[in-house]
Amino acid sequence: MGAKRALNVVGLQALLMSGVRDYRACAGVAQHEAQALAAAAALDYVLMLATQTAHAPIPALEAERAIHDGIARAVDDALVLLRAIAGVNDRAARSFVRNGVATVRAAMAAESIASDERRFALIALAADVSSA
Repeated sequence: MGAKRALNVVGLQALLMSGVRDYRACAGVAQHEAQALAAAAALDYVLMLATQTAHAPIPALEAERAIHDGIARAVDDALVLLRAIAGVNDRAARSFVRNGVATVRAAMAAESIASDERRFALIALAADVSSA
């Protein structure tokens, strides 16, 4: 598993944790706080699998599926969190969302998980932060 994949996992994890930390006072973020933090925690396991440091006898196909599914769930949770942060609509929040969109887009491309729903969510977020 490549270093790029591990970087995508760490990027998603940082996005989820810092989004909650920096914007938890916002109603929309507070509503999704537990979900976002659970996704960030689950990415620890995904990272161990991706870097082959889990130290457990996990068959390669199962590890691959767990990594792929874990990243997909984290992408979906990150999109929900970014939508909530976009509602703050100040300069810092717009910058956070712009950076988050890039992180999510990279993870989606690397895992080939770009669905219409995910693409439209990214387009909407990008439009929100560029029009304000």
